[in-house]
Amino acid sequence: MHQEKFIGKLIGNTGNPNDLKMILPDSFAARRGEFVKIAHQERPDEDKAFVLGRITSLSRSNILYNSEMGEGLNSIEMLPGAQITGETLFGSIDLVGYKDVATGQIRIPRRPLDPGTKVYGVDYEFLAKFYQFDENRSIAIGNLIGYERGENIVPVYMDVDKLVTEHLAVLAMTGSGKSYTVGRIIERLVAQMNGTVVVFDTHGEYGKAYEKGQVWFNNDLKLIEDTNERESILFIQERFRLLQEARGGIHVYTPQMDEFDYKYASKNKHLALQFDRFEMDDFEEILPGLTEPQQRVLDVAIRYWKYKYPHPPRDIKDLREMLSGDLEELRSWDDLSDAESRALSGRSAAVASMKLNRVINEAKSFYTRAIGEPTDIYKLIGEKNDKLGRLIIIDLQGLSDDAKQIVTALVSSEIMRAASDKQRQIRPSFLIYEEGHNYAPAGTQNISKKIIKKIAAEGRKFGVGFAIVSQRPSKLDPDVTSQCNTIITMRLKNSDDQRFIAKTSDMLTKADIDELPNLSTGEALIIGRSIPAPLLVKVGTKALVHGGQSPEVVKEWGVFGG
Repeated sequence: MHQEKFIGKLIGNTGNPNDLKMILPDSFAARRGEFVKIAHQERPDEDKAFVLGRITSLSRSNILYNSEMGEGLNSIEMLPGAQITGETLFGSIDLVGYKDVATGQIRIPRRPLDPGTKVYGVDYEFLAKFYQFDENRSIAIGNLIGYERGENIVPVYMDVDKLVTEHLAVLAMTGSGKSYTVGRIIERLVAQMNGTVVVFDTHGEYGKAYEKGQVWFNNDLKLIEDTNERESILFIQERFRLLQEARGGIHVYTPQMDEFDYKYASKNKHLALQFDRFEMDDFEEILPGLTEPQQRVLDVAIRYWKYKYPHPPRDIKDLREMLSGDLEELRSWDDLSDAESRALSGRSAAVASMKLNRVINEAKSFYTRAIGEPTDIYKLIGEKNDKLGRLIIIDLQGLSDDAKQIVTALVSSEIMRAASDKQRQIRPSFLIYEEGHNYAPAGTQNISKKIIKKIAAEGRKFGVGFAIVSQRPSKLDPDVTSQCNTIITMRLKNSDDQRFIAKTSDMLTKADIDELPNLSTGEALIIGRSIPAPLLVKVGTKALVHGGQSPEVVKEWGVFGG
């Protein structure tokens, strides 16, 4: 039997499970973030069990190097080989909990731990038993920090059912690895779990995985020491190859623009959304600043458009021509009120037409007869009996903010509409909103926010989940984030963002918040229903080439005269 690593002893008040204190024998005994175990007896009739904890902070001071000595510190010299004495070493521990033998659930002790109890380090075997998982229902996000290399690697798994249906928030500052983390999750949901994932790709980052109409794999796997991790990536890549051959895998949808056809070697599909799917209430947000007469003109035009072309799909060019013409056809319609007739006679029609034209021209994603058929959400997501996993990338790069919101809102609405159709059901789906603060902002209303809030509140019962991804959490709508039962936070230094996370999630402790500014790139704190307890994770390697890598500007600038 191997020797357990002694770390220290509990001291002081042990009643607060989020702030236990211990004293350490030396400065090498422990490291911040390390896991520990402490023997504890919850009830007199129960056996002792080990409670798992995480070291959240360490302090080390020396009486010889006291800051109050000021300049006198410069004159202190130690004899060669002399031992430094007078050190005090303390650590703070945040308890994760103990495993209830009867239920297998992780519980926080309700009885204070015994002062003076020894604190020990934990090994792979202990953690593996503590964090048991079902391989058939979980995906590996990475390895536990402190246990991410060598023989004691502890992989961290996330329960897919809870991750997808109970929503996810990924919150981190730029450059901390949030898109990389989202990419890792997407790959495993699609290839390993055979799921449907839809990414609203604000900056065209995820589309890199399918540039020139072919799948791009990460071939730089030589530096991965963990054999299991390397094999799992090769498995994910092979699954993508098989899905692609079977007409699943990656599909890219884009606006009707030549730039996208060039980027994807015409292997992309053009979006052909049906403008008449919007409700009249939505037009105030699509076309901000409409006056009452202009609203009336638009209302009349759309009603007449639907009357004249009773069977969808309806060509948006017909609506444009109706509004930009002489309006004689509209004025002669016998289903007009006096106020609508007056509006059609004034300048309002020209302004409403101009605003509508701007939206149509910027989005370039609406159905016309020339495109053949409208975008079919049932094909995009897959019907219930369809067994092909797929990653659907909606590339929105280069569109205006308004156009991005309109496309995102319409596609999301169509997915929710199809998901709630009792006669013809689609596969469960997971929607990814990158730059989420632009689509569901705090304090202000916009067209995409309405549908995202609806998915947050009702999507679970229809099999539609979402992830909201943002580098500015404080700018997100709190009603949306409060519905996210798994939160992945990476490096965050902005105090407003830290306060927002603490306010919107009761799963984070003060120690967790204090950890956020110190995380390295690729490190994440994961909390919520998809994992057994809050964990610090080093996110694993991606199988595909995509995400928000910054360009190597010095390399691209080159050398003058070279």
